Amino acid sequence: MRTWTAFSAAMACLVSVAVHAQSAPAQSAGRESAKSIQVFAAASATNAIGDVKQQFTAATGVEVRTSFGSSAALARQIANGAEADVFLSADTKWADDLAEKGLVVRRRDLLGNRLVIVVPDDSKLNVKKPADLAATQIAHIAMGEPRSVPAGRYAKQALEKLELWDKLKAKVAAADDVRVALTYVETGAAEAGIVYATDAAIGKKVKVVAEIPESLTGPIRYQVALLKREKGFAAAESFYKFLYSKESLKVFRKHGFKTLADTDTEGKPGG
Repeated sequence: MRTWTAFSAAMACLVSVAVHAQSAPAQSAGRESAKSIQVFAAASATNAIGDVKQQFTAATGVEVRTSFGSSAALARQIANGAEADVFLSADTKWADDLAEKGLVVRRRDLLGNRLVIVVPDDSKLNVKKPADLAATQIAHIAMGEPRSVPAGRYAKQALEKLELWDKLKAKVAAADDVRVALTYVETGAAEAGIVYATDAAIGKKVKVVAEIPESLTGPIRYQVALLKREKGFAAAESFYKFLYSKESLKVFRKHGFKTLADTDTEGKPGG
């Protein structure tokens, strides 16, 4: 992948700070009471989880602290001892990883998503399909880091199936998570990007120019995991169940997600 200039690297750092400013610290000082729980969630679910936690707190009085970021980074923090009660991963891989480490009590598929190609809303580029990203006018393609970020991994998989990855990988501007990738396009740091449809829908300065079929990515599934905790478990379990309540599923659909929990059965403990 192309080495960015110092300016671009600095912009990437500033963007990442701005995107995550609303997140609670990943490693909290400890549980204050059973009336407070910590939720780690994929950055692409930021807005939806924000709405859901407000409903939950209003109904139960339990405070929900949130930390958003790359599913990979969050899973690693949990594995290294960060205090979290519930984990919403943008794919099953990182929930699998925590389950294999014995950190998961229960988990289940919750949401579905899809990938789209976006460009700045004032762009004159003629991009209608993935192959058009090879145009010489496109120097940077923003996407999640393909080695770890689910959205980036899905994007790479699609481009490989289309036999485009080798042509495009030098243009990839890899981001820490999909929200940062979206911001690269919004700010003009990248001429195009591959992000989730739900993120494109909240983008302020981007437009969707093409969709990437599920046949190229496989099903994009978000999985929610109830994590092993010694304190406040009842409150955490309550929130875990609330995520697939009718009220929450309605919120997720409003934000553009496909809901899976209303048809899937709950997974067995730890898997």
